[in-house]
Amino acid sequence: MKTLIVTKLIRIIYVMSILLLISCDTDIPEIDTTVPEFSFNISGDGFNRTFTQDDDFSGLQLNLNADTEYDFIFTGSDSGGVERISWQYPHDYIEFITEIPAPWENTSQTFISSLIYWNGDQANPTTGNILTGKLITNGDIISISFSFLVKDFGGSDGTSNTTTESLNIYIGNHTTEVIDL
Repeated sequence: MKTLIVTKLIRIIYVMSILLLISCDTDIPEIDTTVPEFSFNISGDGFNRTFTQDDDFSGLQLNLNADTEYDFIFTGSDSGGVERISWQYPHDYIEFITEIPAPWENTSQTFISSLIYWNGDQANPTTGNILTGKLITNGDIISISFSFLVKDFGGSDGTSNTTTESLNIYIGNHTTEVIDL
């Protein structure tokens, strides 16, 4: 019980720290050469891992346990302002237990995938945003992926920088873990 309380307190402090760092007003620079950053933290089933744009996504796979609840924290940031943050996922196999809060939006992309996204405001740029919540895995013995995108405004010249990554996911009756491919 005490460990659960400490874990929740650490998560709250982590989220508040991220909010302070990435939700700040900023100015769009004349020329923006800074590449946006993201982080995706997932925890549950005795597992806790944060993925960033610096991970080798082609060489790893996240194994999630079937019918299991996970907490997540998804952030995107750029010192010159963020235009868009998005997370594409297969809606048949991932169900969000918590409601996606405004200004984030959740929309169907295709018959198999949905997109959670946040759009920045060029007239009032911020360094990023954060999304937290809970999800549950549906299905068993299925390979899927999460695709992450963060795009900045690109400076006054409009040449934006974009960071995209795709995380391989395998849902099955197994331990939650990251494996090397």
